[in-house]
Amino acid sequence: MAYPTLNTNEVFSTSYNQVISIQVFPSGVAGLSGIYSGKKVDGTLYGDTKVYRSTDVLQSYAWTHGSSTYNLLTQKRPTNPKKDTVTIDVFRQIPVSVDEYLTKRAYMDEGSFSSLNGVILSWMQKTKEVYEHTTYTSSILVAAKADATALTAIDLSADGSGATLSGYDLLKWRAQELYRVIEDQMKELEEPSRDYNDNSFLRTYKISDFDIIVPLGVLSGVRKHDVPFLYNADGKPKFKEVHWKYFGTIVASNGTTAANNVTVVGIRALVEKVYGGVNKFPGDLIPNSTAYLANEVYTGAYIARPSLATVVTIFAIHKQDYPIMSAFSVGTSFFNAKTLVTNHYLTFGHNDVVDAHLSERACLSMVTNLT
Repeated sequence: MAYPTLNTNEVFSTSYNQVISIQVFPSGVAGLSGIYSGKKVDGTLYGDTKVYRSTDVLQSYAWTHGSSTYNLLTQKRPTNPKKDTVTIDVFRQIPVSVDEYLTKRAYMDEGSFSSLNGVILSWMQKTKEVYEHTTYTSSILVAAKADATALTAIDLSADGSGATLSGYDLLKWRAQELYRVIEDQMKELEEPSRDYNDNSFLRTYKISDFDIIVPLGVLSGVRKHDVPFLYNADGKPKFKEVHWKYFGTIVASNGTTAANNVTVVGIRALVEKVYGGVNKFPGDLIPNSTAYLANEVYTGAYIARPSLATVVTIFAIHKQDYPIMSAFSVGTSFFNAKTLVTNHYLTFGHNDVVDAHLSERACLSMVTNLT
């Protein structure tokens, strides 16, 4: 709908009816949260790096009262600790210019004018929230695809009892089997093992240590009351459902999207960038036949919403893995006395989440098998 022109008055043709009021809609973006919400760690304007050190279990030796394999002067030092670092080295700035004088000429009163400026300025923080939501979510899941230790595939091809299932009965059995196998595999981690962390240090893990992440659409194919064990007491899934567009594999070389990328291939942005004249946030599809740079895009695992009838990858990511340092955030402004315009800036920084996997923490993946 085009902006209205003033209508000629019904009685006096040289006069015009006035606009009654102007309502400015708020940002319309709210409630953003996700798997990244609990991963933010300390970060300040002082310093830029957080160091993580991992140590291993010690060793016991045979001993008797009269002999030993070592003496009082023997040094038995522990295994050399291993180190991971997380550094705030990605910086972004959100600028916006607002006018406090000439723009008022388009409004009838201070209230309607202030509402416009208020919404425009609120978009700075909302834009940061959208950036963090899309960047952190896609970075964690794309990185997990490369970093995860693969567990045994989950066979959802047929009921082990030999019964032939189809339709909704098959979907319900698959949901039950999915939960059973995941729970069973996660119990294996309670036994001391060196198999599930990159340091090969002896560790134990509990299922409560992990976020179990499934693509949105997998659980919704079955009615909640048919699989109540998939849900907590508050009715929320025990698994964390994340939009399916964020799952994929990073593209490590320069290239150009195919002519059918939007409908078939599904290469998506991994960093916020303008493609085809449109600003794309992480997770957005790149236009067809568009050039891209290495490590700035990923090939989506799904081109459409998956289901229990789709081969899917499920991640179990330690809740303390992929830490996010994002405390660096500064708001500034500059008033240009010549043009009567105020430039506002929101500058913030964070670490490269794609490279934030901690070798101490287990990151696991499970793939369903339907054949």
